[in-house]
Parts: sequence; structure tokens; C-alpha cells
Amino acid sequence: MIKQMALKVYFAGLLAVLLVGPALAQRNKGVVQPSLDWAEGITVDGRLNDWGDTLAYVHATQDFSYHIKNNAENLYVAIRVMDKDRQMQVFAQGLAFMINNQGKKRDGPTVYFPVADRLAFRSIMSADNDDRPDDMRKGALEAIRAIYVMRFDDVLDGQISLDNTYGIAAKATLDTADALCVEMVVPLDRLGLTLDNQDKLAFNIKINGIMIPGSGSSPATMRRGYGGYGYPYGYGYPYGYGRQMPSRPREEPGVWVVSPLAIE
Repeated sequence: MIKQMALKVYFAGLLAVLLVGPALAQRNKGVVQPSLDWAEGITVDGRLNDWGDTLAYVHATQDFSYHIKNNAENLYVAIRVMDKDRQMQVFAQGLAFMINNQGKKRDGPTVYFPVADRLAFRSIMSADNDDRPDDMRKGALEAIRAIYVMRFDDVLDGQISLDNTYGIAAKATLDTADALCVEMVVPLDRLGLTLDNQDKLAFNIKINGIMIPGSGSSPATMRRGYGGYGYPYGYGYPYGYGRQMPSRPREEPGVWVVSPLAIE
């Protein structure tokens, strides 16, 4: 009898591991930033040495690391992308950094970067270009011309210069480990925020793109299309295997961070 009870307990435990284990693994994908950190000595130059050269948080679905910080004047975000296909997706469709002042996982002021010159980007990527660089990423970096903004109260939707008067800035570089590194800064006053506001805010970071069912049922295994559908700007994926959709496809959801501003 004791042996039978022990076997029942064993199999019950095994069943629990089999059922709960995958759920926990799914739930714990990536490392989501729990709260904002205070920013000190950050220069938006695309080099991440002032972030400790590593970013602690990971969005596993899109395979990038990130960190969001603020000080009394600005909100900063850094993103590091190791995978080269993902890097080319960034050059083709950009990264999006969105802030919702009500702390809701909904649309809010958004900065899109990088935005390449359309003709220069296509020319660089063209198979007919005799001067096509061996490393297309370096050519794509040279084609970056602007930042795109949406839903700011005092800035019109559309492209703004890299050297603008709004205090919104962004820079991209390739580091010594061959990773694409991007930094962005948004002044708090452009968002109507001060450190006195300690309500929770919602931040979303993602690589723009659409998910096309075809090679799997989960976001991590779905085939991506980068053809510019549904975005404020788009250049078509340079390798040419994205495709236009007859109806609105599912967009990449990105990673959400819900937190008040950090206090020094």
C-alpha cells in the first residue's frame, strides 16, 4: 500500500512538472525591466560604454537587449541587436519607442528610428550597384537621414531632422562585437512629465515588423515580413522575402515596461 501511494505521489509530481514546466518556461522568456533606473553621464552617440557596455534586459521574441533610464530632464533608451537578420530589419523598418502617460498598454507618443533616405537605401541594397558595400549594414548606417515621430502634443507627426530643435535625438552604430547599438533620448517636457509625476507610465520597445503565419504558431517561430505595411515609413526588406498582405496583419507586439519615473 505504501509503495502504491509513493508511486501515485511520484506520478502526480511528474505530471505537474510536465504541465507547469512549459508554462513557466513560456512565461519567463526574456528578462523584462521591472522599473526605470536613474541616468547619469549618458551621451547619445550609439556607443553603450556609458551603460556599462551591456544591457541587462532582454526581449527574447525579437532577440534584442535594452534598458530604459531617466534623469530630471530626459528619458533615455538603449537597444542592442546581435542577430544580423534582425539588424537588417531595424535598418529596413526601424525601432519604435513608445510612451503612454496613463500607464496603459496603448498608443502614445512614439519615436521611430532609424529612418534612411529611401532612394539612398534602395541604391545601396540594389544588386545592380557596382559600389554595393561588402557589409550592407555599414551602407545602411550611412543612409540614415531622419527620425520619425507620432502623437506628440507639440511636434507634428512626420520626419524630423537628426539635428532638430525638439531635443529628440537618436544614434546608431555597430560595436566591436558586431552588434547594432541604438540610443534615443526624449525630453520629459515633450511628454508633459516631471519627476513630480510619480504615476506609473507604460513604455513599449520593438523592432517594427509584421508576423506572418507560415512556419510555426508562436511569435518566436513565425516567419517575419518586413514590407512596410501599416507603418509610417517603409522601404521593403532588402533581401526581398517580405510580402504585402491583403488585410492588416498582426504587428510585432514589442516588450512593455510599466513603471514610474526613477528618482535620484
